Amino acid sequence: MILNELLHKRFVDSEQLAKHLATFSGMPAVFNPEAPDDNQEGWEGKTQYPRVIYNFDLQANEERRSAGVLSVDLECQNTTEVTPEAIELIIRDCLRDVILKTDNGCQYCFAWARTEAFTIDDTGKTGMVIGSEIRFDILEYSLQETSDPDPIVAVNRYIKGLYPECLVIGYDRMEEITEPTKEAPVIYCRLISVDKSRETNTVAWMDGRIAVHILCPEGEVRMKMAADIVNRISLDGEIIMLDHSPMFIKRLQVNYKSDYLKDGQIYITGHFGLLRYREKPHVMKKTQVEYK
Repeated sequence: MILNELLHKRFVDSEQLAKHLATFSGMPAVFNPEAPDDNQEGWEGKTQYPRVIYNFDLQANEERRSAGVLSVDLECQNTTEVTPEAIELIIRDCLRDVILKTDNGCQYCFAWARTEAFTIDDTGKTGMVIGSEIRFDILEYSLQETSDPDPIVAVNRYIKGLYPECLVIGYDRMEEITEPTKEAPVIYCRLISVDKSRETNTVAWMDGRIAVHILCPEGEVRMKMAADIVNRISLDGEIIMLDHSPMFIKRLQVNYKSDYLKDGQIYITGHFGLLRYREKPHVMKKTQVEYK
């Protein structure tokens, strides 16, 4: 599915959200990019509210460190008992920590940014339309594989060995919609930068800085896992890469107060080498046969 279809599926499949919304053609009133006219065939019942209208723009914003913006308009009428404030939390829960994977392999997560109230006074209609515009930053969790030896692949495999029950993005197969839980958190490792530290006759030594994101709705689980991963790495002192070479841990940081969606909680600076020359196999240049 494309991102638009995944968002629609996420909203309409929520039983908590659907029971508060009006119905259009047998489905909860969730629309993109705009809602049908109030007099259009398909509306069921006496009212066309509450309803949800969402739009998104996948345009990277470096200042906000996001891949785009998702805007969800929640429209209600002031003549009903259902208020936007009551439904807003359900919409935010629908997108909290959830990971959507599109057909092209892109994986997106959503961080709530702000909520703004609005009113629409439509003359001729019963009641005034009141609502909330809920904005989310769209975060893209792209695959981070580079080239061999790959520090991201090594850290993914290392953490998977510590927590087999976790889903590691880039290591495990992800479904279209993934919801992290306290029993099965989701781990995402991101390569921030790579610098050449020094070089010798045979090896170019590189310093790679890696951020580790622990996605889980339970804050105490995120803190406990971050502490445990840092302790394990500190005791081991190195992470073995796919070519069996060691990546030495040059620096290790953990920030329990950081934004786990945008920044990550663990920062690893690994020191690993790139061989200038590959091992040459022995070549047979001359043979001699002796008969006895």
